[in-house]
Amino acid sequence: MYTEANCAIVSATMKPGTAAMQTALRVLGAIADHRRPDPADLDELRQLAPLLANAEVDELACDVIQQAVKRRTEVRARAAAV
Repeated sequence: MYTEANCAIVSATMKPGTAAMQTALRVLGAIADHRRPDPADLDELRQLAPLLANAEVDELACDVIQQAVKRRTEVRARAAAV
């Protein structure tokens, strides 16, 4: 069960993950619109997933989203256990 304290912990912990997902979605949106992604967004994704820095851009963006979703799931599970 979520309490007010748990929700505050979850919210504070998820903000970096949300920013990462927003960056990845901007990159994927640019690809879908046949535009070049913003170089700053690409640099950010490469910093977030350095092991995939040389991967295809769409693969890199998808991995960043998967990592963020995994972290969110873990944070929610820990908050629910408290």
